[in-house]
Amino acid sequence: MLVTIAYSQTNSLDCELTKSYTQQTIGTWGSYITKISSELEKKPNNDLLFKRMMVRHMYIAHLLFNESESKEIDTQLEGMNSDLTELEKKSEYASKCLAFRSAYNAYCAVNSPATALYYLPKSFSFAKDAIAKSPNSPYSWSEYGNLQYCYALFLGGSFADAIHSFTKAIELIEKQQKNVACNWYYIHTLLFLAKSYEDNKQYKEANKIYDKILTIAPQFSAIHRWKHKI
Repeated sequence: MLVTIAYSQTNSLDCELTKSYTQQTIGTWGSYITKISSELEKKPNNDLLFKRMMVRHMYIAHLLFNESESKEIDTQLEGMNSDLTELEKKSEYASKCLAFRSAYNAYCAVNSPATALYYLPKSFSFAKDAIAKSPNSPYSWSEYGNLQYCYALFLGGSFADAIHSFTKAIELIEKQQKNVACNWYYIHTLLFLAKSYEDNKQYKEANKIYDKILTIAPQFSAIHRWKHKI
């Protein structure tokens, strides 16, 4: 019974986060971190700890690109590092954490450009290690895709590597997980696959992914603005 209740609460939280993601209100995710932290204080739960780390992950990305001067960035980076350190002690989470260690180091580089020469190589190293050790984890491929997308976007080059990585991640999520309608990470990965196609001037392929997102999350109204007239 307790397991059923915990699953129900987690699933409800996933749906809330997905709704917020598709409504583009990620700036409110600090409240979800507080909510999860309160639950963890009552009773430790590794799945919930992993979820908090992932929520921090997306919240940090939002802050870095929308509120780059916010002091909250340092707070959440510290929290993400702490969550990862705790999860890395658990054998069932250690390999998954490699992908998010990659993201953490990338965020540190963006947050403090003077340290980029230190953090960026570590970020790519963790990402490649994640794929080598957990090739069947969608997190490994999605986080590597994020790195490749940003590299191509800011430094120039083809988005082909990002497209390959995001496509692999999506295939794995669809194979391994059932409730994709309440999986914001899946929708996020689809969105950046579409953006990768778009930035690679493959507009027909981008539109196919945008349409796929709308079949899963019809409330994601911003998709209609991003679709291309071909």
